[in-house]
Amino acid sequence: MTRSDVPLVVCPECGAENNSFANVCWICRSPLYTGKEETVEAELVPPTASSGRGKVASRLAASAFGMLVLGTVPLALGALANSLDGLVSFLLVVLPLVVVISAFILRGSQSESKWIRHLSFAVSALVVTIGTVILLGIATIIALFAFCLMLIAGH
Repeated sequence: MTRSDVPLVVCPECGAENNSFANVCWICRSPLYTGKEETVEAELVPPTASSGRGKVASRLAASAFGMLVLGTVPLALGALANSLDGLVSFLLVVLPLVVVISAFILRGSQSESKWIRHLSFAVSALVVTIGTVILLGIATIIALFAFCLMLIAGH
């Protein structure tokens, strides 16, 4: 903002131009405003949620959704490898449950209701925790298998 952008007020006594932020004239020192104050109606704006907290919840929800999807694929392949009956029960029981939980996690994290957001956050944390434990278990089994192969190859 430059000086030319500041609105000017004309002094009622001497006619000098003053900046609109001044209370008295810069030349004659008479008051520029006569006490007629303008009332402005203010609108109350509801507080918004912390953006950091919202980002954490949405990232956790996305992680939980990803773990549910990635966990469902091996289950489907296992059900298919077992028999066609296993795939039918998978499609009737497991898949709808995964879809409902995923929808709740993703939609609940953006809900207006505080309780639904908290419940969605808790379910997301639970899914991510269980998924992480399962992935660590799989990694441990793979590491033990590799260790056994190294022992066998060494003899």
